[in-house]
Amino acid sequence: MDAKVRLHEGTRTLLLTALDDPELLLAIGGSSEEDQKQRRYRQLWLNHIEMIFRQRELFDKAHWQGTLNDVRDFMEMPHMRSHWAAYGEFYSENFREFMEKDVLLRDIEKKKKKKKKAGKAETSRPEPEVSMKTAQSSET
Repeated sequence: MDAKVRLHEGTRTLLLTALDDPELLLAIGGSSEEDQKQRRYRQLWLNHIEMIFRQRELFDKAHWQGTLNDVRDFMEMPHMRSHWAAYGEFYSENFREFMEKDVLLRDIEKKKKKKKKAGKAETSRPEPEVSMKTAQSSET
């Protein structure tokens, strides 16, 4: 994991350097400085979430659940959801699966839509507990 963390830190440094220098940002993005800053900042956050996912075995069950709930809340922001929709395909399959099922709760939302269509009352979205074992099995 240390090599991955160092690689992530190098990427982060490159992106932060570009965010602070309009000429460098223009060189890598080619569009307006503000658009690129926002896009790259969202990218940093998704990369950060991916690193959390990759290092989830470092969390005990209670801390993992709290972190997962925090990531879910963060990904409720419309710009983060739209960024994920646009760029999620760039990430590994197991991370995409984690994001879709455990963070964005796509399976639960589909079930809610089916219930609603069947005429059943819709309830608030549950916060299913994802065990460390379940989360780790999605990486294999």
